[in-house]
Amino acid sequence: MRRILGFALLSILFSTTVMAAQNSQTFYLATPARAGNIQLPRGIYEVTWSAPSKSRVTLTIKTEDKKTFKILSRVIEGKQDRIGVITSVVDGVSYLQELHTSNAKFILQNGIEGAK
Repeated sequence: MRRILGFALLSILFSTTVMAAQNSQTFYLATPARAGNIQLPRGIYEVTWSAPSKSRVTLTIKTEDKKTFKILSRVIEGKQDRIGVITSVVDGVSYLQELHTSNAKFILQNGIEGAK
């Protein structure tokens, strides 16, 4: 009986870990950039998100020094051919525009139009 209970508990913990891993991504920002009204310095970031509500999701960005920020984004689910970030420069300011994971693309709601 204990063996079955232990196996069931292990299965639950494993499935929770797998689900959490699907909703997070680590990325490297090579140059400082703004995300919404937040200035992000160059570095490594962990981004997590919950299940999307329609096509909107709130990203939680955690810095190397454990600070967290939240920003609204639009999500396009589906297999992506690349993983990483897309930045753009508008009026001399670098903005974080998109975050690509293996199974989704997040378009950040910065309140600016991309450079043409």
